[in-house]
Amino acid sequence: MANFRTRARALDLLGRQQIAGIPTAINELIKNAHDAYADNFDIDYLRNKDLLALRDDGLGMTRSEFENRWLTIGTESKLKHSKTTLPPIDPDKPLRHIMGEKGIGRLAIASIGKQVLILTRATNRGTGNYVASFINWEIFELPNINLDDIIIPVKEFACLPDSTDINQMKSEVIASLKNLLEKSLIEDGDYKRIVQTIKSFDVNPRILDESLPSIRKLNTHSGTQFYISPVSDMLPSDIEGDSSFDSAKEATKIEKILMGFHNTMTPNHPAPTVQISFRDYRKGDDSFVDIIDEDQFFTPDEFELADHHFIGDFDEFGQFKGQIKIYGEKTYNHVVTWRDNNFRQTSCGPFSINLAYLQGELKSSKVSPEDYSIIRAKGDKFGGLYIYRDNIRILPYGDSDYDFLDIEKNRSKRASSYFFSYRRMFGVIVLSSEHSKGLIEKAGREGFIENKAYRQLQSILKNFFVQLAADFFNEKGSTVQSEYWNSKKEELNSYYKALERRDKLAKSKKEKFTKALKNFFEDLTSGMFESKLRQIISDFTSELEQIIHIPDPDIAAQRMINAEAEVRKAITEYKKKISVPSPKGFSLTKALRTDFDTYLDEYKILRDTLFLTAFQEIDELIDLYTQQLDIVISKRKRLEQAVDLISSEALSFNRRKKEEANDLASSMAKKVRELTTQLMLDLDAQIRDVKSQFVHLTTAHSDNFDLVTERTRMEAEIDSVSQRNTMVMDRIIRQFESFYIEKDEDGNIITPDQVSDAMAEELDDLRNRLQSDVELSQLGLAVGILHHEFNSTVSSIRRSLKDLKAWSDVDIKLETTYKNLKVNFEHLDGYLNLFTPLNRRLNRIREDIPLLDIKSFTLDLFKSRFERHNIQLRHTNGFAQGSIYGFRSTFYPVFVNIIDNAIYWLKQSDNNDKIIRLHADESGIYISNNGPCVQPQDKERIFELRFSRKPSGRGLGLSVSREVLEAEDYHLFLDSPRKDSTVTFKISKNSHE
Repeated sequence: MANFRTRARALDLLGRQQIAGIPTAINELIKNAHDAYADNFDIDYLRNKDLLALRDDGLGMTRSEFENRWLTIGTESKLKHSKTTLPPIDPDKPLRHIMGEKGIGRLAIASIGKQVLILTRATNRGTGNYVASFINWEIFELPNINLDDIIIPVKEFACLPDSTDINQMKSEVIASLKNLLEKSLIEDGDYKRIVQTIKSFDVNPRILDESLPSIRKLNTHSGTQFYISPVSDMLPSDIEGDSSFDSAKEATKIEKILMGFHNTMTPNHPAPTVQISFRDYRKGDDSFVDIIDEDQFFTPDEFELADHHFIGDFDEFGQFKGQIKIYGEKTYNHVVTWRDNNFRQTSCGPFSINLAYLQGELKSSKVSPEDYSIIRAKGDKFGGLYIYRDNIRILPYGDSDYDFLDIEKNRSKRASSYFFSYRRMFGVIVLSSEHSKGLIEKAGREGFIENKAYRQLQSILKNFFVQLAADFFNEKGSTVQSEYWNSKKEELNSYYKALERRDKLAKSKKEKFTKALKNFFEDLTSGMFESKLRQIISDFTSELEQIIHIPDPDIAAQRMINAEAEVRKAITEYKKKISVPSPKGFSLTKALRTDFDTYLDEYKILRDTLFLTAFQEIDELIDLYTQQLDIVISKRKRLEQAVDLISSEALSFNRRKKEEANDLASSMAKKVRELTTQLMLDLDAQIRDVKSQFVHLTTAHSDNFDLVTERTRMEAEIDSVSQRNTMVMDRIIRQFESFYIEKDEDGNIITPDQVSDAMAEELDDLRNRLQSDVELSQLGLAVGILHHEFNSTVSSIRRSLKDLKAWSDVDIKLETTYKNLKVNFEHLDGYLNLFTPLNRRLNRIREDIPLLDIKSFTLDLFKSRFERHNIQLRHTNGFAQGSIYGFRSTFYPVFVNIIDNAIYWLKQSDNNDKIIRLHADESGIYISNNGPCVQPQDKERIFELRFSRKPSGRGLGLSVSREVLEAEDYHLFLDSPRKDSTVTFKISKNSHE
């Protein structure tokens, strides 16, 4: 009699070669953790150690369970039998349906790496000891050896094993390999290669359990851990994706498989049973990249935002009954019939669907542009129809590349009929183990076995989407349900086109306006205005020099009057040329509004100084030359000529604007008349067409003639055109009704575009503010955590140094080491203490703060940078004698920020004598430096959130500093530069007169 024998390679065939890849293998291990009632599954990839750690906090295994279940292939996880022991359950948690079945998941580890250390502990069963085992998967790839020939070391420990314990297990495996070599069962080359791999395994579970982040540690709780090393060289590419693709648009293999392990996208979704973390340590330190960030996947809020929703149930006969919501406004109770099974019960069983859909173009979507871009980007990466059984995802359904319903294939044939696109949809098919027993997963987790149940599931869903497209998204509007979608889509398209046209015009105007502002400030900084006026007056002086030689006094007088008129006109036209018209027809960003306000201030200064001086100089030149010529020029005539010049220019400009306004009004009136006339012609043509049908309509001898049907059809044809016309004309009427012209109390004219521009500016400002507030709240939280961690860590180090001092007193060899540690720690501690005044909650005592304390603080903080960049920090006697009342946590960061900025800009200057000066008097505190000047347009903008001239600046410091000081009744602003300085900031108490 003969028996079957099993080669070791069978495990390799069943495991590594059955699984689609590393992401699928990890997914299987997460399912095993789910079966073990784990709440958390942590994945840590330590690249510098070539180590992947996978840890769960489930029930763990006793030694008996590990040997009889984990090391046994084809366990009866789902089969009940009198001689079968089912996996343990956690009585404190809801019962979980078992996901694992054949033990393929544990064999899939071989696809992740060449060898693995398994560490498990069951605290509520058995002895509570740690069970450890070491497996090298390369051995199972060797030919000619049986499973019985391979030794798998299994050890039990009372405490967490360390490197010594692991090395003993490695020695056992090497010894078993040597035995196989001596029996000539393996080749010498294979022996040396595998032994080298085993020796390279360097894992200390005791250290790793403490150092790796986790909610529950194995030394205090139950759980199972896998330490895999070396890791397959495919893992980095699975994590990072193909470099030839844009990672922002294409999901990586890890993301495709592990995202959405539980259904978290639909509103009121079941609570996830296992929380998954995947940390990728790329730099060899404690920093990591979070690979599975929940925010990258669809959220319930985004699900609700989508254009269309389909939710309902398919019964055991494959018939759908549920709700269809179009554009979030129109809801239909709908039934979709499936006839392929002749209304017999299906093998796939009943299931439900909850699906959201995003229109393919922004112009046809109700979703805002910002949300649309976010959801569409997620759709490109993760769009698809996910299948969940007992809230565990069935792979690979949901993968955007796995279109198991041929939606994209059909759409490419005829897009008008097959409305849906796989990447624009995101939703779930919900199965239960109880009703879907006919759907069986493939061993390699590549979907369901293509049996009768699966083919029925496919057929039901394919029919569902075809019928939905025909009923609700027919572009010809031939069904009652599709009329609403077509009309709403047309409305959205029209609105989008109108906005597009407006934005295009606004963009052009805005670019022109921005360029004009830029040119103004460039000319202001370069002294162009003064130079141009000098040239105009110089030309005028030359003209006067020629008039001196005219012998006839009357002719000379007239020439002088004419010359004065010309020069005044030239200056007036130049003043008009450099002016920037008020913005019209587009909204200003806060930064642009500040620039324009700064321009108005600077233009007023120019008008009241430079241009006024130029006109005064003209008067002085006229007086000078009239005295030289000894002629009399009528002042009345000069005044009259000046008024005539101003009047003619004003009248000319206003006539042009009047003509422009009248032409626009006439043009709009013409367009409205043409449109309404065309609408009436369309309606008349439709009525004539309907009436012409009477010629071909016979009713006397027709049994099939239905009066009500024919009347309804004809009414609908006329009414559709009438409703369209009414809707268009109502929109036009609303636009004209919303137009108004009013005067305010000061007599200023207010028009709708001013209100619209103001609202648009406020909206832009609020959006920017919201983003910045989120960043600041995160930053504040991070600083608070850092301060807490620093305090606890530093206290521990201080205690340890005291202990070390006692040892160094006894052992002279330790004295030098102790002194070096102490000096370096005190240096570090000095820096850490600088955080203390910045923490507002821990330091909230108002006091009189000597200004020299602030200087000492900043000097300690920036001392090395001052020395490196050769910058001096000086203060005056006024500063030394001064103080300021309030919280240290308020004022210290303000000085830190201003001085930090000063250091940066002083670095950029060519000044050899770089100085930051601190001064104070009764009016306030001054912080000055002699670095580059602040540009005129930036005097207020530097205090705006997110504005910075630094290449990598975030634009937070000065804005936050001003806000913080305002809360304490102080004001921070840019003052006129003090002596020997180019930039001066001032902090002063607010006045409440």
